[in-house]
Amino acid sequence: MNKTVKFALAQIEVVAGRPDLNVAKMIREIEVAKRRNVDVILFSEMVVPGYLLGDEWENESFVNDLMDYNQDVLEASQGIAVIWGNVFVDKNKKGEDGRIRKYNAVYLAQNGEWLSNGAFEGHTFKTLMPKYREFDDERHFYSMLRLANEMGKPLNEFLKPFKVTVRGEEINIGAILCEDMWSDDYADNPTKILAENGADVIVNLSCSPWTWRKNNKRHRVIKSLLEKVSVPFLYCNNTGIQNNGKNIFLFDGNSTAYDKSGNVVKQARDYVEETVEVDIDLNSKELIGWIPGQARNDELTDERDVEELYNGLVYGMKRFFEGNRMSKAVLGLSGGVDSAVSACLLVAAIGKENVYAVNMPSRFNSDLTKNAALVLAQNLGINYGVFPIQESVDLTVKELKALKFERQDEEKQITDVEVSEYSLENIQARDRGSRVLAGIAACLGAVFTNNGNKTETTIGWCTLYGDVNGAIAPIADIYKSEVYQLARYMNKLAGKEIIPAEILNVIPSAELSEKQDVTKGLGDPILYPYHDRLFRSFVEFRRDPEYILNLYTKGELENELKIETGLVDKYFPTAEAFVADLEHKWKQYKINIFKRIQAPPIIAVSRRAFGFDLREAQNGVYLTRGYEEMKRKILD
Repeated sequence: MNKTVKFALAQIEVVAGRPDLNVAKMIREIEVAKRRNVDVILFSEMVVPGYLLGDEWENESFVNDLMDYNQDVLEASQGIAVIWGNVFVDKNKKGEDGRIRKYNAVYLAQNGEWLSNGAFEGHTFKTLMPKYREFDDERHFYSMLRLANEMGKPLNEFLKPFKVTVRGEEINIGAILCEDMWSDDYADNPTKILAENGADVIVNLSCSPWTWRKNNKRHRVIKSLLEKVSVPFLYCNNTGIQNNGKNIFLFDGNSTAYDKSGNVVKQARDYVEETVEVDIDLNSKELIGWIPGQARNDELTDERDVEELYNGLVYGMKRFFEGNRMSKAVLGLSGGVDSAVSACLLVAAIGKENVYAVNMPSRFNSDLTKNAALVLAQNLGINYGVFPIQESVDLTVKELKALKFERQDEEKQITDVEVSEYSLENIQARDRGSRVLAGIAACLGAVFTNNGNKTETTIGWCTLYGDVNGAIAPIADIYKSEVYQLARYMNKLAGKEIIPAEILNVIPSAELSEKQDVTKGLGDPILYPYHDRLFRSFVEFRRDPEYILNLYTKGELENELKIETGLVDKYFPTAEAFVADLEHKWKQYKINIFKRIQAPPIIAVSRRAFGFDLREAQNGVYLTRGYEEMKRKILD
C-alpha cells in the first residue's frame, strides 16, 4: 500500500485585521500547490484574521465576517486538502462575558467538503490557552479543554485525527494549534493524545512571535515530544508583524518539518514568504528523500545571535513603516551609540534617502560627538542638518524665571519658579523632542523615532515629552551592552567602519550638563556592565531587591546574573554602597512606570518587553520585610 503524501507548509505574511488580503493570498497559494501536485497544504494559526487583534475580537460583525471567509477557502479546496486557522463562532452559546462564544480553531477541507474526525465536522479547537506575556487567549476564546469538561467527557474523545483521502488511501492527520505543543507545564499533552488515537502525522499551525533563541527551544521541545509518540511533525508559522498598540511583535516564519525522531528535516527561511514541500511515507512514517545532516545548521553562535537580532529589527521597522503608509523618518543624531544604531536600522529598513538626521547641540555638546555624528551621516549618505537649541533653551529658562504664581486667597502669597540643574537638563531634552524633531517631522510629512535603549527605559533615564516620544522605539527592548554588540555587527556586515570608532569608544553620555562632559571622561550615572544585568533580572525575571541582596550576601550574585567576576566589588567597595545603589535603582524602576506607559511602541525581541508584554501596575515602591531584615544584618 503506497501512502506517500506530499505536504506543503505555506508560510505567508499575515496582515492583522485584513482577512480580505490574507484569504486572497491563501487562495493563490492553493492554486499553485495544485499545479505542483500537493496533496495537503497547511497555513498558520489565525491565518485569516491575524492573531493579536486586541478587543476587536469582541466586534461581532467582524467576527462573523471572518467566519464567512471560510466558505471561500472551502470552495478553493477542490482537488486538494487544505488546513488553516481562523476563529470559530458558536452562536448558540455564550462565554462568561455574555458575548457569543468563540474558539481559536483549525479548519480542514478537501474537494469542497468539510473533513471529519468523528467528533467535529470541518474543524477542531485549540486545547491549551496561553495566559502569559502578550498572550491572553482566555479573554477571547473558549478552549477544547473547557468544552470537554463542560460536556463531562475525556479530552481524548475530542482530540482525534481527521481522515484525509489521498489516491484512494485514508490517512489520519492530527491537527493542533501553537500552544498545544508547548505542553510541558500543562496536565494535558494534545500531541500524545492524537498519536494514541492513530494520527499518522501531527500538524501544528502556529502564529508564534519571534524572540531571541526561541526557535532553538522549539526544536528541543518538539524532539522531546516525539520521543514519546514517534510520528512526523509539521510546524507551519507565518511571517509579518502584529502590533497590539504598545508592542510590535515579529513573526519570522521558520516553518519546519520534523521526522518522527524530532530531527529538523526542512525549514523555511526567516521573514520570507515561501512554501516548503515535504513527502512523507506514512507506512514507515519517514520523510522521503531526506539525508541526515542536510537540514539547515541552527547552532546558536554569538554571531548568529546578533545577526538574528539585526534581521528582526530591520524587518520589524520596514513592515511598520509600510503598514502605516509612512516613508520618511526624522531622528536626533547625537554622536552617541544609540542614535547611531537607530540611524543604521532606519537606513536598512526604509533607505538612506528617507532618513533625516538632526544634530541639536547645546553648549554642553562636545566637538567630539558633534563631529562623530557628521561622520556617521556621511558614511550612511543620509540627509543631515544641524539645529542648535541653546538660544531657545535660554529663552525658556528666562521666561520660567520671570513667571510668578500668586495664590488666589487672602494671603496672596507669591511663588517664584526656580530652574534647577535637573530642570535645565529636562528643558534641553524636551526642546529637542517636542519642538525640534516633532516640528521637522511635521514639515517633512515624516515621523520621528525614539532612540532610547532598554537600560535607560528601565529606570526612566529619559525625559517625558523629550526623548520619551516618537512613533516607534526600535532599540527599546535591548540593553546598552547589546546596542554595542549590534553596532559592531553592523560595521562587520558593511565590511568597513560605518559607525565611527569615536562613537563606540566615547563614554555614554546625555551631554546635558557639565557633569556629563565626555572630554573629561564624565557620562551617564549608569554602570552599564553591571546595571544591564541587574535590570534584566528586574524585568525579564521579575526579581526584586530581596532576591538580589540574598545572592550578594552569599557571594553568588555575579555567577547568577552572569556578571564579570570582580565587577561588583570594583563598583561597590562596601555593603553600604551596594545597598544604596540597589535601592536607588529599584525606586527608579518602580517610580518611572508612567514614562513607559507613555512611551512609543517598542519592537519586542526579548523575553519580556515593556508594554503589553510586561503588565505593570503603578503601585509605587515597596521593599519586602525579608529584604529589610537582610539589610539590617549586612549593614550591622
